[in-house]
Amino acid sequence: MTTPGAAGRVAPTRADPELAPTFSVPPAMLDALGPPVRPAGVVLGADEDGEPVAVTLVRPAPTRVVLLGGLYLARQVTLRAVGTGTRAVVVTGRPPVWDAVRVAGEVPGAETSDADDPAAPVRVVREAPADLAAGGEPLLVVYDRGATARGPAPARRPRQTTLVVLPSLVPAVSDLADDADLVLIQRLPPHEAELAGRLWRLTPAMTETLRTLPDRGIVVLGRNLWRRVDLVTGPRETAILGPVRRGD
Repeated sequence: MTTPGAAGRVAPTRADPELAPTFSVPPAMLDALGPPVRPAGVVLGADEDGEPVAVTLVRPAPTRVVLLGGLYLARQVTLRAVGTGTRAVVVTGRPPVWDAVRVAGEVPGAETSDADDPAAPVRVVREAPADLAAGGEPLLVVYDRGATARGPAPARRPRQTTLVVLPSLVPAVSDLADDADLVLIQRLPPHEAELAGRLWRLTPAMTETLRTLPDRGIVVLGRNLWRRVDLVTGPRETAILGPVRRGD
C-alpha cells in the first residue's frame, strides 16, 4: 500500500475507489434490510455525521483486504458480504465459531448444507480448497489467521477478494498488512498503534485514534483514504453475532 508521504493520509472524497456510494437510508434502518444489501457495496457503519459508510469488497480486479481486529468484525463483514450475493469461503482452524455465519447465510427454505459444501453460500474449511480460481461469481475468501498459522495465497482471479483476519499487528505481518488494498482496523494496543503509525506514515492524531477507538469504532484505511466509522448493528445481527465487541 502506497502512502502520500510524511504528512500522513489525506481526507477521502466520494470518488475514492475503496468506498462505495453511500446509502440513502439512515443507519437505524440497517437491520430492516437483513444483512445490508445493495450492489453499491457492504455497509460497515456510520461516519461522524451519522451517514452510512459502505465499502466495495469485491471488485473487477483481484483484491486483498486485511482486518486488524477480532472475530466479531470478521464475521460481521462476511455476513454482510454474503447478504449482497457474494459467496464466502472461510479458511479457519476453529470452524465451530463460524457456524452461526454459515447457517445465517443459507437460502431460506433450502436444505441445510454441510460446512464444506462447495455450493454453500458460506463454506467453512480448514484448508484452502483447490477450486478457488474456478468460476466468475463474486467470491470472498476469509483467512482466519487468529486460528491458523498458514499464510494466505493472493486473490487468484477477478471478482475474488482475500480477507485476512489478523488479531494483532506485529513486524512479522507488517508487509502483509502494507500490501493490502484496504485495511479495517479496530482498537490497537499502544505499541501496535505506534507500529501502524510508522508503517503507514500516519499523523500523531491518527495514531492516537487507533489507540483510543471504542469497541464500536473502526478505521477504514486505503490509498489516500482514512475514514473513522462506528459499527451499526441491529437486533437481527445481534442475535447471530452477539453484542459489538473488540475481541473474539
